[in-house]
Amino acid sequence: MVLKGSVATLRPLTLDDAEITLKWRLSTRARFLQRGAQTTAEQRAWIAAKLATNELNFIIEYRNKPVGMIALHDINQIHKSVQMGRLLVGEEEWVGKAPVAFDADLMLCDYAFDTLKMHKIYGDVLEDNQGMLRTRLYLGYKQDGILREHYLFDGVYKNTIAVSILENEYRMICRPKLLQLINLFSGISEHS
Repeated sequence: MVLKGSVATLRPLTLDDAEITLKWRLSTRARFLQRGAQTTAEQRAWIAAKLATNELNFIIEYRNKPVGMIALHDINQIHKSVQMGRLLVGEEEWVGKAPVAFDADLMLCDYAFDTLKMHKIYGDVLEDNQGMLRTRLYLGYKQDGILREHYLFDGVYKNTIAVSILENEYRMICRPKLLQLINLFSGISEHS
């Protein structure tokens, strides 16, 4: 399944994406993501394992070039909830100010609520990732709590902030804001 937005495209993650996704995961841009594979072979194995689940892992493409990734995982059809995560734009130079992350977010939320018929999207943000936390709260996500010492990063336990958005909050608050941001930054990226 391929999802097309106004500036970006989401296509399924494949084994052929191991090298580029590993490059992104090892970059300083990914400093707030959970640690993972350290070699291309390990990344291929991780991708292969994810392909065998019901997770939806996508590559974000901009102008026909892979520039990032995003996912829906822990899809729960009983409780109608899904976790969004793994959002990373790894090719900042190529993307510039184009709103590919906002467009990817919009496409995945629309898919979760319109197609999967979810009631809630949730996730967690490492407490050090204040930019992402501010963005999520601005978009209408609610802070549900703090998971104390939830992840081990470089030998140090870190708290993570649990956030979520319900379908009605998405439609009334988040979706209009995402569309505004996409329109605003699309105009900026065209002139840069």
